[in-house]
Amino acid sequence: KCSDCQYRRYKPCTESVVKAHLQGDITIGTYAIREDDSCIFLAADFDKSTWHDDVWAFVKEAQELGIMAGVERSRSGNGAHAWIFFSEPIQAVMARRLGFYILEKVFEANPGCDYDSYDRFFPNQDTLPDGGFGNLIALPLQHKPRLKDNTVFIKADGSVYPDQWQYLASLKKLSRTDILTILPSQT
Repeated sequence: KCSDCQYRRYKPCTESVVKAHLQGDITIGTYAIREDDSCIFLAADFDKSTWHDDVWAFVKEAQELGIMAGVERSRSGNGAHAWIFFSEPIQAVMARRLGFYILEKVFEANPGCDYDSYDRFFPNQDTLPDGGFGNLIALPLQHKPRLKDNTVFIKADGSVYPDQWQYLASLKKLSRTDILTILPSQT
């Protein structure tokens, strides 16, 4: 296993690595969960034929809760990720609880919906596996898929935001306090 390998070396994420990703020379990703079981984003993954309607139902319910979620069309163009960003590291268990709460709201608003396209959250575990890294998610804006309007942030009509960086900067990041205000009290 890679986690047991004594020879593994990690390459740092430098400006030149990010540039190579944006230019299409490489594809970089990130492991959503950190060593302290926290994360700085939650991404909901949607695939299959109903992905478009389902991801926007998720975004709508998130908005009803005061959460801004950015939708990135997947590399293939046949799915999407709804990204929610945090202003500080949030325990993965809390981030995932937030995601499941939004899903509950989707089901309440759409009785009978099977929501088959929902695949999973990143991070998709509450704690980092022993010796592991969690799950890898490819980062948006990789050049080659971007040429086909994929790995970009889109509007509900499927059109691409003309300035991806400006759009990303406009997304409100949630704090731990925001999340505690949104989530129902646990009893």
